[in-house]
Amino acid sequence: MKHQLFVEQPSTDLKTGIVVKKETELHYKNDRVEQVLKELILETITNNEGTHNGINAFKTKSYIHLGLNEGDILLFDKEVGYYMPAHPMTTVEEAISDLEGIKDIHLQEDEEVANETEGSESKGTEPN
Repeated sequence: MKHQLFVEQPSTDLKTGIVVKKETELHYKNDRVEQVLKELILETITNNEGTHNGINAFKTKSYIHLGLNEGDILLFDKEVGYYMPAHPMTTVEEAISDLEGIKDIHLQEDEEVANETEGSESKGTEPN
C-alpha cells in the first residue's frame, strides 16, 4: 500500500472584496443596509421588516461598530454590504503561489516515499 499526501480541498468560489488600508473610506447604501468605513472603523446600520407566519409584523434596526486592522479583508455582497469573512481569505495570486509550493513538497515527498518503499515492497512490509 502506497502512502500519499492529502490536503483539504481549497475553495474555488471567487468573492469580491477589498483589502482595508488606513486611508480606506467607503459609503454603501441599499434598501436595508447603510455602511460607512473611515479610520479603520466600519459602521453598519441594518433595517429589517416583515411578517412572522404572515401575521405578526416586525421591524428591527441594528447598529454594528467594527474596528478593523490594516490588511483586513472585507468581502462584498449587494444584499448585506461589506462583511468580515468567516474563514481566512487570500488573493488568487497568493493561493496559486501556496499551491505551487505544496506541489513542490508533494513531488519531493513522493520521491522519498518511492525510495523508502523500493526495498520494503519486495519484502512485503509497509513503509514507516
